[in-house]
Amino acid sequence: MNHSRRSAAFGLIIIVSIALPAAAGDGDAVQFMGVTYPSWSTYVQSEAFQAFGMRCGTPDSSFHPEVQLDAPGDCSMAITNPDPSYAPGPIYEIPVVVHIITAADGVTGDLSDALVQSQIDVLNEDYLAIAGTAGGGGTYTGVRWVLAATDPHGDPTTGITRTANASWFNDNDEQGFKTALMWDPHRYLNFYTNNTQYLGYSWFPQWGVGGWQDGIVINYQAFGRPSTMPPYHLGRTATHEVGHWVGLLHTFEGGCGNPDQPYCYSTADKICDTEPDATSHFYCTPGTSCGSYPIPIENYMEYTNDACMTRFSEEQMLRLRCAITSYRPNVYTLIDTTLFSDGFESGDWSTWSAAAP
Repeated sequence: MNHSRRSAAFGLIIIVSIALPAAAGDGDAVQFMGVTYPSWSTYVQSEAFQAFGMRCGTPDSSFHPEVQLDAPGDCSMAITNPDPSYAPGPIYEIPVVVHIITAADGVTGDLSDALVQSQIDVLNEDYLAIAGTAGGGGTYTGVRWVLAATDPHGDPTTGITRTANASWFNDNDEQGFKTALMWDPHRYLNFYTNNTQYLGYSWFPQWGVGGWQDGIVINYQAFGRPSTMPPYHLGRTATHEVGHWVGLLHTFEGGCGNPDQPYCYSTADKICDTEPDATSHFYCTPGTSCGSYPIPIENYMEYTNDACMTRFSEEQMLRLRCAITSYRPNVYTLIDTTLFSDGFESGDWSTWSAAAP
């Protein structure tokens, strides 16, 4: 199970090889870099897990060359232009397919349909800032996620596939399993769940859309709510990785950068209303970074525990909607919110659920 990824801790390409147990709940031992940890909770809170960037295996933004677009470069890897024209109007509804990869027995790594749906619910709570949920105090992005109702051939589907393959389950041959299983990335968000050594890893749209890499891999134990990997058990690994899939960088990307406008739009995470963030942070412990700036422990694009992740910033919202519009124009359907109550944009999800087609 070998992967080359850029380490957030060391800023260089490393090869990390680990062997995880075939069936791992929180009480199972985990071996990593020659050390045995008594449980998953111990492992994911260890210095080694943090130092080797296992929270997120998405490479930093300079890892791949950026594709050039004819569209305005308002959300490139070099700059963000938080133009108010990207603010939510019609909802962008994006179909999702979840490819569940299990061990050869077809049981280890399997996820119930209900657990898959719970992950979709978390995405909507976080991206729609649904009132009364953990994401309710965040920023409404106007992006809604739904399990696909039709497959690429137009046939009815649950939006869930299941494949038993021992090698793919251990995250070997990424190109092989993505190529074999993926649905057109221009039209769907593809999730793959397996026993990856990372909690998850994703693909930036600025690197190109439609290739075999374009999708998100999540460790099956960190998928859904509740999952079996505390403190990453509330579905926020997917919220974080989807953030990359729609063009958001880590809050600590490039370190502190220049916090003064307009330079903050072209340094660090290319966002001015996220606090300058020198490095990744874990747990939910408040503190300061880059001088006297508060650590953004509540931001979905940090590395903190699921329980303290509650929001995107306003400019992150503008950037992600710009990226969807510019790089993924065929993946969404526009839903006119004027068909529903005036309160929907503020999080009246019950109205939407009752009235949606």
